Order: sequence, then C-alpha cells, then structure tokens
Amino acid sequence: MPQVRRRGTYVYFNFTDVGIFGAVVKNGIIKRRAVVSLPPGTLQGGWLQPEASLDLIFESLLTKLKVPRSAQAVLALDGSLVLARKLEIPETIETNQIRGYLFMELGHSIVLPFEEPYFDYTLLEEDGKREIMLYAAPNEALKQYMELFKKKHLRLVAAEPQPLATFFGLDALYEIEADSNLLIWNVNATNHQLIIIEDRVPRLIRSVDTFVSTAWDVEVMEDRLHYRYQLDDENVEYILEEMLLEFSRVLDFYRFSLARDGREIKRVMLTGDFPFQEELVRRFEASFDFVLEQVPDQVDLNGQLMPKAYLPLVGLSTTQKERINLLPDSDVAPKFPLIASLVLLLFGGMIGGYLYWQTDQFADRIETANNQIQIVRTLQSESAQSAKQEVAQLKQTVEGLETTPRPAVPTLERITRYLPERGYILQFAYGADQTVSMNAQFETLDELNGFYRQLLTDTSFTGISLTSVTTKTMNEKAEVVTSTAVDPTTGQEMPTTTITPSDETKTEEPRYIGQFGLTVIPAEVIKGETNQADPEAPKEDGTTEPAADPETNSEEVVPDPANPESGEVVSTEVEEVEGN
Repeated sequence: MPQVRRRGTYVYFNFTDVGIFGAVVKNGIIKRRAVVSLPPGTLQGGWLQPEASLDLIFESLLTKLKVPRSAQAVLALDGSLVLARKLEIPETIETNQIRGYLFMELGHSIVLPFEEPYFDYTLLEEDGKREIMLYAAPNEALKQYMELFKKKHLRLVAAEPQPLATFFGLDALYEIEADSNLLIWNVNATNHQLIIIEDRVPRLIRSVDTFVSTAWDVEVMEDRLHYRYQLDDENVEYILEEMLLEFSRVLDFYRFSLARDGREIKRVMLTGDFPFQEELVRRFEASFDFVLEQVPDQVDLNGQLMPKAYLPLVGLSTTQKERINLLPDSDVAPKFPLIASLVLLLFGGMIGGYLYWQTDQFADRIETANNQIQIVRTLQSESAQSAKQEVAQLKQTVEGLETTPRPAVPTLERITRYLPERGYILQFAYGADQTVSMNAQFETLDELNGFYRQLLTDTSFTGISLTSVTTKTMNEKAEVVTSTAVDPTTGQEMPTTTITPSDETKTEEPRYIGQFGLTVIPAEVIKGETNQADPEAPKEDGTTEPAADPETNSEEVVPDPANPESGEVVSTEVEEVEGN
C-alpha cells in the first residue's frame, strides 16, 4: 500500500560529512530539491565543528530552495550520532509511564555512552514480553542543529534518525513485506550503515565510519554530488575489505543473538551514493551467497524521478504509524496527574502569598521608607564629590576630542575605492573610539568576499570583521528625491536622499548586504591620502602611483572643514527600496 504523507509544506534536510541535501515537500510532492557541498572538517560524524561556520553555505542552500522565514523543518540526524538498542520493560510499568521510567533509569540501570541524552522509543509487543526500541542521541549535538535552524528563522519540528528515514524511503518505493527479514546496506562517501528490519520493525542499526572527508574532492553538478578520490588506492582496498568484514559481523550477530525462531536474512538492499559501489558489489558477490538488490541511481516516486541520494528525505516526508522524534519537546502527551498537582500547588502558593502580604504589608512600608531616607542621605554626601568627578571627566573628554584626529570622510573615501562597480555603502558610522560600522550592498557573494579581502589587506584598518550577511530583493524602478536638513549638533546642512519604490512589477533579483566592523588607524589614513603610508594604496581612479616625497606632500594635506573633529559619530544611511 502507498504511504500516507505529511500534510502541508515542510522543508527536509539531511546533513552528511560532505554535503547538505534539502527538499521542499508539499502534501507528499517534492516541489524543489538542492544540495550544497561542505568543506572538509565542517562536519565529523554528524558533529558541527566549532571552528567551522555553516552560515553562508546553509544560507545558499535555503536560497536555492526558496525557503520562507518561519518554515517548518525536519532533520535527518546522522546515524553515527544515534544509538539504537532493544530494551525489556518490567510488566509493572504502564504504557503511559514508560517515558518517566526511562528518565529515571537512564544513566543508572540503562547505561549509554553519553550523558543527558535526548531520546524516543517505539513499543514492541512480542512473545509475551514488553520490549521497546530505544533511540538516543547526545543533547550537545542536537543543540548545535537547533541553534543553527533558529539562527536561520526555521522552526525545527522533528529530528529523526537518518537510518530510519532511509528505511521509510525504501518502504515508500518498494513496499516492504510485513513478514520479511530485510538488511539495508546504506553506503555513503564517509560511512556505511547496516539496518536489519524484521516484520517491518528495525531490530539493529549499525553505523561505521569509512573514509575521511578530506579524501574526497566534492563538486556539485545540478542536484547531485560528484566525488573524486584524492588518496592512494591501497587505502581503498583496505577500507573495502573492512566494510565486507563488518557486514559479516553484523550478519553473524543477528543470526546468533537477535534472530527469533531461527530466522535468516532473506533480502539485502544496497543504497547510498558510494563512489566505489561497483567494486564493492563485485567483492560482495564473490564473498557472499546473497542476491544484492541495488537501488538504481534514479528512483521513481509517483512518476517523479530523483537521485537516490535523496532517499532519506523521501522517508522523512512519509507518515508512519509511529515516528521517532529526538527533539527534547517531542513528548507532547498530557500528564493529567502532574498537571493537577501543579495547579493545586499554584493555588496554594497564591493563597499563602496573599496572607503573607497582608500580614507584613505595614512592615514592608516602614522598611521602604527607611531605605529611601538612607538613599537620600547617601546622595547628599556624595553629590559634591560626584560633581567634581563629572567635571574632570568632561574636561578629559574635551581634550581628547581636540587632540585625537577622526578622519571620517577620508576613511569613507578610502573604503569606497574597494567597492565593485555596483557595490554601495548603505550605512556608515564612525565612532569616537575610531571604530567604524557599516552596511554594504553587493550583486554577488563573490563581490562581497572580494571587498572583505581588500579591507583585510589595507594597513590603515585593524580588527576587520564580517558580522553578518543578509539578502534583500530589489525593485527595478524607484523615484529619487534629494533634500537638505540641518544637523542639530553641528548646525551644518546635510543632504538627505529619499528613494521611493514604484508600484510596477518587481523582480526577484537578490542583493547581498554585509555588515562590517573595523578600527581605523587615523595616522595611516591621513598618510594614505598623500600616499606616504603605502605607495600601493588605491586611488579614486583605481590606479596606483609611486610614493611621493613626504616633504613635498605634507603641505598638501588639508583637513576637510566640513568634517571637524567634534568627536561625535558620523552616520550616513541610504534607505534601500525595491526598484533602485
């Protein structure tokens, strides 16, 4: 029977050590799919490395998928992070008490390789025993993904083990028999997973790392990842033999420890985007008597063809009778006895607090009055000293403003020389501590990165940082009006540009807005205006000239009278609208 799918629109993600797969699914139909590659070391065994940044890469995937803000997202959690174990539950434990029992016993009678796990379970009723399949993952790993999705304004509603998602995807395509003993061999570029399904219930999940991510040169072509191996062939021979040996170990463990009534594995299915799959199949057929069913490179899902690497996302989009959700808020079943106790405790506390307030109200008023009197006396005794300190601090601030140069205009002119042809400074603020914060708009991410590298090489600036990158859709037509306004601080007239978008057809061309911060070295900026600091410093016309004689150029440096060293923040902001 075909699987019933999730209703509504969801965005599904599968993170691997070499790439991120994503798909937008509406009512069981994949509307859009895409993949991006990851630099080696960004993920290791499903863990996000703290020194690696996924912001720009993940943002590019969301752009490809056209994911709206606050979209509902579901994550396939790497099999290396998930522990699956069959446990026997005492018969005295009621079904609605199993989760509480697991909370009490995890770390005591139930020992896991990590503390305070996020977990979920499925109930198994068989042979007169009450058993469960427990799935657990370290909370630190899940919190990394939750923080990443929260930063991108996505609502992560579920996190399921990737091996289970692979089984659900195969079940949606091939309709696994109810009484079958199936072994799914999911082989990827950096690990392989062995999943044993008995009577449509997972009995064993084994995930083993194989190749390191640095062994592959990964390239994205259309909606697929293409791999090129970069290490020696002897390592490939060794890893292939280890994979076959692990297959044999899992098979023996099932036969002698897990199989019921002498059952045997009757069907083996091979899936995944392993680059050396042909060689692995050849060695498997030479070592085992099983018929290895290979999932084709393109799978047909209700008349829609897609690469088999997206099979876990297909499994996430199916609706099962019982789903696993490892998020900490997955247990949404109401606890009526607990709620009643909490309500009773709340009312009791409110009544007790009211009586206490009535009894001690007068004493509280007296204490408050005494405190206010003491505060007034303290303020009176300290007023003279604080006034002197404020005068001294004000005098020191004025002297600092008079002696410290703040070349805001030369700094802005120097920065704009690095802008590409269609790059703009949207907002510019020069602080009293020589710090500059600004927002700049670019056509492409490459232009943004180029501008960032130019700032890093300029010796007039230190502490250059790119704090964030956002995107904005622009309108092709706008009305520009220029007016003047008087600065209440300096009394100078300042031009103001207002850009009003038209109501005509809008385009979908994105612009990338980067928020930068840096610290200015005033002496270097002033020297740079006369090319004394750096002979290779860029000019307004984009050319460089040999460094001039300091003695001849020193008289030509004239401070801009429109930019007095007042010590106030200079801020220039252009409102960005559609149609600019």
